Amino acid sequence: MLMRRRCGAVDVLTYFFISACAIIIFLICTILYGTRSENPTLPSLVKEVLPAGRCLCEYSTTFTCDTCLDCAATQSFPVNATSEEDEQWTFSYRRDGSNYALDEDQCQVAFPGLYEDIERAKGVRGRNKITEQELSSFKLTKGMVRAMIFNGELYVLQTMLVDNTNRQKALATLQALHRAIASARHKDSIHNIEFVLSVEDLPAQPTKPIWVLARRAQDHNLWLIPDFGFWSWDMPQVGTLSEVATEAIERESLEPWDTKQEKLVWRGKVTMAPKLRRALVDAARGKSWSEVGQVRWSDPDFKEQFLGPIDQCSYMFIAHAEGRSYSGALKYRQLCRSVVVAHKLQWIQHYHYLLKSSGANQNYVEVERDFSDLNHAMEDLLKHPEKAKRIANNSVRTFRERYLTGAAEACYWRALIKAWKQVSFEPLLYSGVEVGEKHKRAQKRGVRFETFALFETERQMEYPRSAL
Repeated sequence: MLMRRRCGAVDVLTYFFISACAIIIFLICTILYGTRSENPTLPSLVKEVLPAGRCLCEYSTTFTCDTCLDCAATQSFPVNATSEEDEQWTFSYRRDGSNYALDEDQCQVAFPGLYEDIERAKGVRGRNKITEQELSSFKLTKGMVRAMIFNGELYVLQTMLVDNTNRQKALATLQALHRAIASARHKDSIHNIEFVLSVEDLPAQPTKPIWVLARRAQDHNLWLIPDFGFWSWDMPQVGTLSEVATEAIERESLEPWDTKQEKLVWRGKVTMAPKLRRALVDAARGKSWSEVGQVRWSDPDFKEQFLGPIDQCSYMFIAHAEGRSYSGALKYRQLCRSVVVAHKLQWIQHYHYLLKSSGANQNYVEVERDFSDLNHAMEDLLKHPEKAKRIANNSVRTFRERYLTGAAEACYWRALIKAWKQVSFEPLLYSGVEVGEKHKRAQKRGVRFETFALFETERQMEYPRSAL
């Protein structure tokens, strides 16, 4: 005789528990596959569960700075002249683009709109000044450097650099800051300040007053600095920004606008932002205007897949997509006389206020973050070649010939130093100062940057602990 066992509550719960675990494991494996796979296509199910991660856009950035571009073309001010009429100084790319020693008045005239985020950050602090205790209230994490400017000299106080990439980025950033300080025409304009900067793509402590490469709209307490690439980037066919700009101009003399390929080019690693970048690859797949492809660093055919920034200048249209946070490739793409086509940006860099997606000064084309309107945008550009050419020319005029110059970068650094001083404390060069008959000075803080740059790699990583 067959005996049937009744299914009790425990059995039902066990069944559901095992099923839930199986589903969770399946989802985890699916997500891991989707985020790490470099396959050109993914199954629809994988795409559906693929998380946006930090690419989940809570706020996109749209800046209204059209008057800044108008002013940049017309602003001038009188300078000392021997003629009867005062000579009016205006910014000239050929003469002033690599002049790191523009004074404060010249910086204001040459680069209106460049300092918008500095003023925003200063306004956030208001009368609530940054104190030494506030800077010391949090530990340095990966990619951070605590530094000081005192009597016009740059000192490194503490570092937390976990690998050589961190080290290179930090050195490049400090080199750029040091250049801006050393080239200042009036040394008294370089105030004494103490600060913490991070060279990580993702701000680890967004509620703290830290100098960072990029921020989101909701990261109100962060202060933006030019990224390390403005000094140099050790990547294939990159190097210094001015070097890439020069090569772009040379390529342009050989391949003027009318000879460029009428296609949209993009090369990148999809795993840096799987959902976002795969949307670009999918939207461009099979289109006659597409030269969009991914790069696999481990692929034996890597050299054939790779297109450096100058090679991309051979195309009329260049796509841009953010990565883990911002993408440092944007500035190189803006050096080409091409139309940059970018999705709505979530991450803000210091010069992004000059991006203009419409109007007479339009300097790039903006599409949705899922690239659903990419085909429409491309068809419009191809149908209206004069519009495309105007946008490309505006991009060169705005970025390559003004806001991405060495002069603009140095002006920004010095404006940042001035604004930070207005809302922060006066640093001490010596620790343990005792006021008395002998005015004892216990110990000098940090090390001059010129000396720090000569340290061996290991010593630079966790200074001063590594120096003990």
